[in-house]
Amino acid sequence: MLPDVLLYINFSFKNSTMSLAVIIWGLCAGMLVGGILSIYNKRYLGGVVRALLDTEGLSPERAKTLEELGLSSKWGRRRALQDRKVLRKCIAVANRDQCLIPAKPGKKWSRTLRRFFTGSAEKKPKLDIDRARLYVLEEKKYHAQVRYTKKGSSPAFILVGGILLLVIAILATIFIPELLEMTDNMISAWKDL
Repeated sequence: MLPDVLLYINFSFKNSTMSLAVIIWGLCAGMLVGGILSIYNKRYLGGVVRALLDTEGLSPERAKTLEELGLSSKWGRRRALQDRKVLRKCIAVANRDQCLIPAKPGKKWSRTLRRFFTGSAEKKPKLDIDRARLYVLEEKKYHAQVRYTKKGSSPAFILVGGILLLVIAILATIFIPELLEMTDNMISAWKDL
């Protein structure tokens, strides 16, 4: 038996494998995950930039480690401070050569995949974030202030927004098929004139 959305006379949903409910709930989940990640990025990861700006860490001479900034070096911050990550667009490492950890050779299949995707079979050395002396690049100071100084939305805002999104998704799941049916009937009546 076909779902109701596929039975409209004037709308072609026959080649669609997605139902309207999947689209609505997918959009709802995407907005909620985006909001949570935005808060995580501003509040937790942005704390490094805010601490460096507060201590005027704007040059290699004034660079500080995470410990000197009073921040923990947990997995999220370690990952965000590695090379080619968003946070590193405005944060530099003053003692980069002393903080590189040599890469361990990988298995043959991982070297083959790495060669295919990056052009080199060798792993790049990682940065030891615990020893790294960090500072905000002078030319990126404005970017860092705009992007990270305000703490952003509170977790309570995401909770209220999530409840509101849930209500909207439920209402949309109920009423959009009704609106489509009403529009389909209107088009059919108009064609019969």
